[in-house]
Parts: sequence; structure tokens; C-alpha cells
Amino acid sequence: MQVRITPPSKSSPHVFLKSELPRDATLLGIMLSSDKTCITALTGNRVAHLLLISLANIHMNTRLKSSSNTFLLTALLPVPKFVHRKKQMKGVLQDRLVHQCLDVVLEPLKSAAQLGIMMSDPIRHSHYCFTPLASYIADTPEAMMLACVGGKTSPVTMAMYKQFGDAF
Repeated sequence: MQVRITPPSKSSPHVFLKSELPRDATLLGIMLSSDKTCITALTGNRVAHLLLISLANIHMNTRLKSSSNTFLLTALLPVPKFVHRKKQMKGVLQDRLVHQCLDVVLEPLKSAAQLGIMMSDPIRHSHYCFTPLASYIADTPEAMMLACVGGKTSPVTMAMYKQFGDAF
């Protein structure tokens, strides 16, 4: 998104980089993380998917320190208990609800990634910023839910468990 390589021409055999962003725009890569967790202590089994957000340009050693507070809580996504006679249907409904909630919560982020948004820095200078999603951190059950796969299927490929040893 930040730069696009233009192919060389006969008049100029060198490869040029051309910015796709407007002049003086800032690219702020976003990292999201979510995990299903218990949100009540000793008062019942209330669970939710925590949705956390951070900037991608923060150094990993800083991000890993919990005292640095680099991830901010963005939303608590619900984990409802649906009443349906088929177990598979309950899982589909739960996953669909989380996807709908993510769509609503992340709508401003998606808009800022496409159109840009004016933001101020710590010394109150305004910058035209774009916020594309750089990464999404999730454990295997979360990744399977986000990829809309279930059972023994890989969340990053189309392989089923019977094909895991197949090189193709």
C-alpha cells in the first residue's frame, strides 16, 4: 500500500517506486489480537472474546512487556449459548455472531484504511493517516473461527487432516 513498483520502460531501464498514498500521508499498520477468556472471577462462567489493538511499528521487545500497555482493549465480543438441537448449528451461530460484531467494531478502522483519517501526534500536529490491518494474532481455535473452518481443518490452508502428510 505504501509503495508500488512500476515496471521499467524503454526510456528508463531502472525500476521506479511510486507512492500510492497521498503526499505526506502516514501509514499506521494495525495489529489485532483476540482470545476467548473468562471475564468474571468466582461469580460464574462469563466468557467473552477480548479484542485488542496495537500499532505494528512498536518493537517486539516493548510489545511483549505487559507493563508497557501497548495493546488496548477495543471490545468484548459476546460468546452466547444458543439453544438448538444440532451441536454444529450452535457453533455456526456463535461464529457468525462474532464475525458480525467484528464487522461493526472494525468499521471505522476499515474506513480509515481505505479513505484515510486526520489524526494528531503527541505534539498536536495533524497528519493524514491510513490504518491497514498488518496482522491478526490468534490461537488455533480463534484462527479456525475467523477462517470459518471447523473440525480437523487447517485455518491457513484448504487441507483437511487426511491431507496433512501430502506434499501437494
